[in-house]
Amino acid sequence: RGKEQEGAGDQTGSHGGKSLVKDFSVETQLQQHDNLNMALDSCYSGDSVVIFPGEYKAVNLSMLTEDIIIQGAGKPEEIVIVSEPTHESFVVSKAQNVKLMHLTLVQQGTVDGIVVVESGHMTFVNCILKCEGTGVCVLTGASLTITNSEITGAQGAGVELHPGSTAILEGNKIHHCNNFKTSESSQGALGGINIKVVPVPKLKMKNNHIYSNNGYGVTILQPMDQLSTTGGILEFTASGDAEEDMLSKLMHELSLEMSSNTLDDIKGLSIVNS
Repeated sequence: RGKEQEGAGDQTGSHGGKSLVKDFSVETQLQQHDNLNMALDSCYSGDSVVIFPGEYKAVNLSMLTEDIIIQGAGKPEEIVIVSEPTHESFVVSKAQNVKLMHLTLVQQGTVDGIVVVESGHMTFVNCILKCEGTGVCVLTGASLTITNSEITGAQGAGVELHPGSTAILEGNKIHHCNNFKTSESSQGALGGINIKVVPVPKLKMKNNHIYSNNGYGVTILQPMDQLSTTGGILEFTASGDAEEDMLSKLMHELSLEMSSNTLDDIKGLSIVNS
């Protein structure tokens, strides 16, 4: 099927939306839908969904399998998608390559993370993710790219990387995460970003701002029988410290590339034995 453009919401009065539609070629087929669920249900790989300003709910976001682009026609604050509290999942992707752009996701009552990448590759550009439960979860073998976005409010880590996953984070703000509703929280959940290392994931971070998270900005979770540390937790300490040398070695082994990031949490980076 040829490339098609799906539209959701009221197009009237949206200059950004009209401009966005005009950017598509004259050969592009356009369809208008009354709600986001219908637009997603009509999509096939190669299609794009343009969402006009407003507030939406879409249970079909929990079953993304087609390689599509979902983009807001305006500022991310103007296009808000709220989870359906009666459903366990909010956004779940098994697609080979799916992209969300210029949107705000608001999690309310769902059990799973605000986003779960089960397989394939998922990309977020200029999005706001307001978590109520857990944050973005990338399962084994899946990959995630987030640029110029914001993740806030997660009970656990803002981004959780399972063994063998891949992530590229650039120009993001990750803050006020690890806000457990109870005082009982496991060490493995500490941090704005949580990394489980066997088999090793790959993480590249650049120009991210990680702040105001309970615990550490970044936590690396390692099995006791794989890597040894003194005291269980290694902190990112002063230059030349023996612990930093060990931490640098581990970061190299994990393919963990961190440059130009700002970690404003009380403790920046730690290694935790599980």
